[in-house]
Amino acid sequence: MRALRGAMCAVSIAAACSAAQIAPVLAAPVLAAPHGERIAESPAKKTVVNYAVRRGENLYTLARHYLMRPSDYRTVQLLNKIADPRRIPVGTWLRIPFALLKTEPLTARLVAVRGSVRLRRGAQDIVPQVGAPVEQGSVLETGADGFVAITLPNGSRTSLPTRTSLRIDHLRRVLLTNSIDYDFTVAGGKAEIKAAPLGENANNRFRIRTPRAIAAVRGTQFRVGFTDEISLAEVLEGTVAASADENAAPTDLSQGFGAVITSAGTITPEALLPAPDLLSPGKVQVDPLVRLAAAPLAGARGYHLQIAQDSSFAAVLAEASNDTGQFAFADIPNGGLFVRISAAASSGLEGMAQTFAMRRVLAGLAASASMDADTLRFAWGGQGEGSRIYHFQLGPNAPDGPLMIDEAGLTDESLALRHLPPGVYRWRVGLRQTTGEGTIENWLPFEKLTVAPQER
Repeated sequence: MRALRGAMCAVSIAAACSAAQIAPVLAAPVLAAPHGERIAESPAKKTVVNYAVRRGENLYTLARHYLMRPSDYRTVQLLNKIADPRRIPVGTWLRIPFALLKTEPLTARLVAVRGSVRLRRGAQDIVPQVGAPVEQGSVLETGADGFVAITLPNGSRTSLPTRTSLRIDHLRRVLLTNSIDYDFTVAGGKAEIKAAPLGENANNRFRIRTPRAIAAVRGTQFRVGFTDEISLAEVLEGTVAASADENAAPTDLSQGFGAVITSAGTITPEALLPAPDLLSPGKVQVDPLVRLAAAPLAGARGYHLQIAQDSSFAAVLAEASNDTGQFAFADIPNGGLFVRISAAASSGLEGMAQTFAMRRVLAGLAASASMDADTLRFAWGGQGEGSRIYHFQLGPNAPDGPLMIDEAGLTDESLALRHLPPGVYRWRVGLRQTTGEGTIENWLPFEKLTVAPQER
């Protein structure tokens, strides 16, 4: 089995992970040994904490302060074959069932909310707004246009794109070991996790489950998804290990790899697709619809694109997935924004992502032409902030042909031409829009216009 390097994240199906530097071991079928070898933990040890007794402690004091009921000391006494619960040598290792330990609840916070989002705890619906608390027992759901991100007490962040359901099963601190215990379930859709390193406390646990998988986190970035009875794990950073159940040997997944886990427990590792490129990524987006296109990528069956206000994509403004790689978004605000794009393989695994900076300055422009007796009337206008200067051009309908009219510096939004000779013409309108941030130019494409001779 391949050695694990440094701080890592282990993903296991129906399993969790822990470090094995010293005493406490929690729900850990796979451990990282001091030299990096893997050690298979027996099922009997998965639900206990190993705790070294300190000066002044005995089973009574431990039970009073750290166990659910004072009488639970008897269970610990029998499990460890302690003769006198009042006298235990300092340094004695005790095996304490995790289920007996006292915990205190912790609180996460919503840091980004967009579109259709539902936050509930039991039968109570909570207004999903930035800053709202997210506690144990909460369920977060995003609709067809929804996005939500939460930040956890240790600095980790979990983001939910559209059509995702996440349940917060555990969000708590274990008093005996001062360790965190986070346990979330993705019931549908996909969650992206950017986990802060869990530190030196070997008892810290952070797991993202699906009905077929558990991702036990130790400082990495990855995605966990569940759809049609299939679980997906996609490693963007760090190292993970996947297994079909708690007792199966894990399969290592390093950065750039993923795995498909079926309902039968089959694990199929696969290299993730590389990040696709955007076509014309430096184009200033001036039209009412922001249009973006992915460069075709071999092996891609679909593409996923997000627009955000920040490079960490905590505040996503819009997102979409399709099989063409052609995207159009309305109501995108002005400013310096970020675009992130990835591609999905035929297996359903979403690949590596690439981020681009994008400048958005709405300088919308529309124009029309109408005929009134012997007068052609052209009108234009649009959307955008700042002063607007227009430019009108008309000439014979021939590529690179001479222009009959080339009027710049127009402040009016219309122009009338009388007695234009019969013929086929091309015309267009341009715009120079100036704000405090600079000047943007936008041109409509040439349109064909036929002036027919009047019938007698």
